[in-house]
Amino acid sequence: MIINMKHNGTTYSEFHHAGLLERGVPIELVKAAAAKVLGRQVDTAAGNARAAFVSPGSYIDQEYLLAKQEASEWLAGGKDEAAIPSSVQDHIDMFGVSAEAAAAEIVATAEQWETALRDIRNLRLGGKAAVQRADTIEAAEEAAQQAIEQLNRYRPPEA
Repeated sequence: MIINMKHNGTTYSEFHHAGLLERGVPIELVKAAAAKVLGRQVDTAAGNARAAFVSPGSYIDQEYLLAKQEASEWLAGGKDEAAIPSSVQDHIDMFGVSAEAAAAEIVATAEQWETALRDIRNLRLGGKAAVQRADTIEAAEEAAQQAIEQLNRYRPPEA
């Protein structure tokens, strides 16, 4: 792991933790800097896991939330065929299903996304907590690696 940090007015760029210790940087500062780097790596793996659950593009997750809200409100409001929300109509047009089926599919997909978000958050925060609790830099690296591997395996089921 490469660490960039400042200590006592000196900037250390592209150093391994052992090199920082050899130069007299206190172990607690090196551990804190390492935890920061490892935390970012865990966050990146979580971001990749989240991205696997939605279509590529910006704000697609927001689209899912909006579509779920519209579909849920339409279903709860009596399923008025004269007032089908645009997100439901788009689903009908794309998949050739009924309005009720489209709304139900939208809600189910959004709920799967929300479950994935909760699971990924749990893995991410658990991994970062394990990094913070580690007694050594090596143990922190191992904790981060385990979290990253779990996040890398967390993907949607094959269709």
